[in-house]
Amino acid sequence: MGLFDALKTYLAGADFFGRANPRGKERTLPAYDARTHALTRFADFLAALEWSRPGNIGAPPVSYVIPREDIHLDQPDDPTSLNFPSIAFMPARGQHDQYVLGPSRVIEESYGVYGRCTVLLLQGEYIEPFMVEAWGSHIADRRSILAGIEAVLRMNQRSNALQLSLPDYYDRVASFSLLDSQYIDDPDVVRGRRRGQVALELRVPEVVLVDAVTMRPRLCVEVVDELRQDAASTCKHPGP
Repeated sequence: MGLFDALKTYLAGADFFGRANPRGKERTLPAYDARTHALTRFADFLAALEWSRPGNIGAPPVSYVIPREDIHLDQPDDPTSLNFPSIAFMPARGQHDQYVLGPSRVIEESYGVYGRCTVLLLQGEYIEPFMVEAWGSHIADRRSILAGIEAVLRMNQRSNALQLSLPDYYDRVASFSLLDSQYIDDPDVVRGRRRGQVALELRVPEVVLVDAVTMRPRLCVEVVDELRQDAASTCKHPGP
């Protein structure tokens, strides 16, 4: 059963966003939420950076990159098999801030942008304080990753947070702000495994694309010929 049919069958009152005449194409439930889109974009951003760690005494710093496949959106299944240096995002409990008690707000400027006769609804904002965990073989690796993340998060001239556009999520903007950081030394240090953590706060709007048909007013004019005592009427649509 499709989404529209399921809502019509089971929803009390059958009142849901996206009911329009003519009916648009059938839509499936989303495969990714706003959080996943934001973290994916953040991982792509980190993979595009050129990191820097100290070189030998008297030598310039050494530049390196962290491949995208070594930046994990969730905790790795087996942390002992990571390629160093690597980064992982450790999830936390998120909050869905819905702003008001009433219905979602229509983003009027999005009408027709992402599909004919469609519009975006702003459902709220997702907020999550999550942890970025960095792994390296040496102290210098860990130190350079934490220093690099702390630096890029505060390079926005207009905000003390990193703001990334989300082209795969209706061009919304996700915000990442710095909370705190910690260097961690545990028994794995003797095996050349150094790690550190940076706590961030993610904020990203939650939207949904629904069908929307604008009103099409119709103008009717009746013309009466007083001599012939008959009338003619015509109706026109003032637009396409």
